[in-house]
Amino acid sequence: MSAMENESPAFEDEFLTTKQIADALKKNLGTIQRWCREGKLPAAKIEGTYIVRRVDFDDWFRSKQPAMQLSSDDQLVQA
Repeated sequence: MSAMENESPAFEDEFLTTKQIADALKKNLGTIQRWCREGKLPAAKIEGTYIVRRVDFDDWFRSKQPAMQLSSDDQLVQA
């Protein structure tokens, strides 16, 4: 079991995995990992796994899609 799987719900609400981001953006997991590695997406690497603070992802996403926003349930909505 990985460190991410052992964390509390509060931790899960504050951070996103690359898989969660890939699923939300409908991108390949390798693309998201490359963006993290290249610094295009703000991330921390912990025990070989990239994680992204939700607030950093939200800010990054808004900067890339100014006409779109994430709703509180992570659904894309027109601004």
